[in-house]
Amino acid sequence: MLFALPALPAAALSFPIGAYLPPYYAERMGVDLATIGLIFMLARLWDIFTDPLMGSLTDRTKSSWGRRKPWIVAAAPILLLGTYLLFFPSASPSIAMLLIALFITYLGYTMLTITQLAWAADLGQTYDERSRLQGGVLLASIAGLLTAMLLPAIVEVGAVDPARARVEALGWYVLALTIPAIAIAVWAAPTGNASAHRESKFTDAMRRLFMRPEFRRLLAADFIQGIAGGMLLSGFVFTMDSYLDLGNRAGLLLLAFMASGLVFVPLWGIVAKRLGKSMTIMWSSLFTIPFVAALFFVTPGSLSGALLAIIGFGSTMGVWIFLTRAIVADIDELERRQSGFIQTGSAFALVTLSTKLGQAAAVGIGFWIYSEIGFVPGAIEQIDGVPLRMAFLTFTPPILGHLAIAAIMFAHPDDRHRLAMTPDITA
Repeated sequence: MLFALPALPAAALSFPIGAYLPPYYAERMGVDLATIGLIFMLARLWDIFTDPLMGSLTDRTKSSWGRRKPWIVAAAPILLLGTYLLFFPSASPSIAMLLIALFITYLGYTMLTITQLAWAADLGQTYDERSRLQGGVLLASIAGLLTAMLLPAIVEVGAVDPARARVEALGWYVLALTIPAIAIAVWAAPTGNASAHRESKFTDAMRRLFMRPEFRRLLAADFIQGIAGGMLLSGFVFTMDSYLDLGNRAGLLLLAFMASGLVFVPLWGIVAKRLGKSMTIMWSSLFTIPFVAALFFVTPGSLSGALLAIIGFGSTMGVWIFLTRAIVADIDELERRQSGFIQTGSAFALVTLSTKLGQAAAVGIGFWIYSEIGFVPGAIEQIDGVPLRMAFLTFTPPILGHLAIAAIMFAHPDDRHRLAMTPDITA
């Protein structure tokens, strides 16, 4: 599982980009949340070009290190540069510098994450093994998220500028972790087995993948999940403060959410072995909904009530991530057997892009709506009705999103059976 180590710095980087950096830059630049949300959304659209390009390049690479390792290594300096520019801005950063820092960071992040997901698919040779390997990437990601949540709570104590202390500590953490994690993974893990298949252009790979209705449905579900998760993350701290009067406990609640996901990942892996991946996703989505809905009814100031709902909600947070990636690997394996072509990187690029676009839409639209309804970050008192509207904007998207995902996954075919019945034309 050493190949999963690069997910640690990647996850530690992604969390503050969604949770800490937008309000930090809004304060430093003297602009409102709507403007910052638009900037972060526009920067994320850069992935429309880089994700497909990266997926195609990694599929068509030939080297003594295999297809994936060269791109994992190449991602390191780009990620380091972007992290430094993004987490250590000048006292008065400009919009242009923020966009440049985001573009560089997102490029390095894309190179690292898409390549690693494709690498995991190359290493997995069976239906259950692909779940196990994608689960390993998820566990490393959650570990990175947990440390990224703990670190700010430690450094902000007694800091003159807590916001700056949080951001810079996370920046140093990502910088310190990136090279060792990548070096160990590249040195210790095998290259994977994809050499027996032919390469193709991204457009050809995309055409083959889009001809599969199950892949199209998976993209739609991933986009929905991106919006739902993005709205939750964007509004979580604000809603804990304004609606549940637990602003000073928001970090603890987020930590409980992630820790619950970490604990329950192995259990959901066992369930997936018995029920299959798509049915496990469906039932976990339905299981999640009552816990999210319960947050509407938690008494303001009740930490125990919020914790119970958050732990139940968090228990399923990893299911979608690792099982859908395992399903993508299964679909890719089916296509390889039937066509003889490799499109692993392209498949993960498309799925990852759908998630990112959903998250970008959530940040851009969400922050604009927060501004429109009269929400003022950090205000001691909000206008009447605003806290309830914030709760609605934060908790309703996950409820509706999980309902939609459950319906989509109910229609997904049994990949285990299809793989067992599909011969490999290259064998």
